[in-house]
Amino acid sequence: MSAGAKRGRSAHRVPVVRLLAMAALLLLVLLASAGLYYTHEVRVARAETPALVAQAWQRHGRRVALAELTPRHREILLAIEDPAFLRHRGVDLQTPGAGMTTITQGLVKLLYFPGGFQQGVAKIRQTLIAQYALDAQVSKQEQLELLLNIAYLGNRDGRPVRGFAEAAEAYHGKRFAELSDREFQSLVAMLIAPNRYVPGSTDHAERMRRIDAYLAGQVRPASLLDVEYDGKAGGTPAEEALMAVLRLATDARPAAEPGQPKGGA
Repeated sequence: MSAGAKRGRSAHRVPVVRLLAMAALLLLVLLASAGLYYTHEVRVARAETPALVAQAWQRHGRRVALAELTPRHREILLAIEDPAFLRHRGVDLQTPGAGMTTITQGLVKLLYFPGGFQQGVAKIRQTLIAQYALDAQVSKQEQLELLLNIAYLGNRDGRPVRGFAEAAEAYHGKRFAELSDREFQSLVAMLIAPNRYVPGSTDHAERMRRIDAYLAGQVRPASLLDVEYDGKAGGTPAEEALMAVLRLATDARPAAEPGQPKGGA
């Protein structure tokens, strides 16, 4: 190869190297900006958490105390909604069947997004607040009690149903304390999509059937996102990419159960 040809190839490489360097620099700037933004958001959330929780209690009241939850009701609720709730730090992106939203993250939607929660990039803010603000400052017991009292459980007669006490009356005509295990499970089954899984509907009956099989140990969730217990093995490329980002941002692994080594399944 002639000297002129070699110089031409070298000259061609220089712009490519510069473009790669500029792209890397831009990526670093974007990452640094995102880090600063989310750090600020978490600090604001931590400062606002006590007032937001107090406002929720004032608005909705404590119609259901945690002590009213029977051991079987508690077992049903956690198994379906958040299997690692008592062990994780607000976020769980590992446990099969847990889905991308823990009980803590669900509360973040209700407490910190007054204008409503929109799927997408807001998931990052929701997840960071769940781990570093809400779960860090509010006990697991109070989180469960909040869920029981402020969870959205569909609409009835043109108005939203909030909390399990209202839901017990709206869907079963009973006080919460009078609910059977089956009736309580029927309300928990709604939480994933309250306006789809309405008691008495075909969709709700099918979800109850699948939950029965799951609770009986006849089926096991195939992946984190297998919340319908239908064998879903993974998410879309966008969901998998988002989960990878969230895992990096939170190191979202539940603590090992007693007797299990850390990092175990």
